[in-house]
Amino acid sequence: MSIANALSCIRLLLIPTLSIAALLGNGRLVGIGLLVAGATDALDGFLARRLKQESKAGARLDSLGDNLLLVAVAAWIELLHPEILRENTLLIAVTVGLYLASLPTGRLHSFTSKVAGGALYTFAVITLLARVYEPLLLWLAAAAFIVSSLEALLVHATHTIHAMGSAKKHRSQVPHAANVVGSSASRSSSVPTSARPTATETRP
Repeated sequence: MSIANALSCIRLLLIPTLSIAALLGNGRLVGIGLLVAGATDALDGFLARRLKQESKAGARLDSLGDNLLLVAVAAWIELLHPEILRENTLLIAVTVGLYLASLPTGRLHSFTSKVAGGALYTFAVITLLARVYEPLLLWLAAAAFIVSSLEALLVHATHTIHAMGSAKKHRSQVPHAANVVGSSASRSSSVPTSARPTATETRP
């Protein structure tokens, strides 16, 4: 296993460990654990490029770690600070809904998605370490996720419409040529046989 992949695995192993800390109500330990997880996330990509250890398996492992950590952070925040969801139900519902809708687009590593992840990470660490949440940071994180999700949905819709237009254009061209040939053949073959001269009629 490469060093980069080992760091991604450490991030994955931190999730159950920090979940136990969250269940025990130790928010500061969870916050410290998030700092460690953030460090592994920053280092694994850097080391993979520096040591030329980039691979599709490593990218999938890194993406899995990011997604699971994102879900875990949301659960830890709700467990340790339930007032956040209670006081911002509509904002969080809209943000989560758009994020879930954008997941099938596959744009999890775009620039805006990284900004959104960083904003949520910052909000979570500060909230857990300070034991109180700052509404402005929550709104900034939510806005970043909404923008990232809308961008992903828009790009996906644009690509889908373009692909459908190209496919429709291709279908309209190929059958058209076939129809021309077919119609010519049908016209030539549609001449009544009675109109054609018989052998007796052509004799002098």
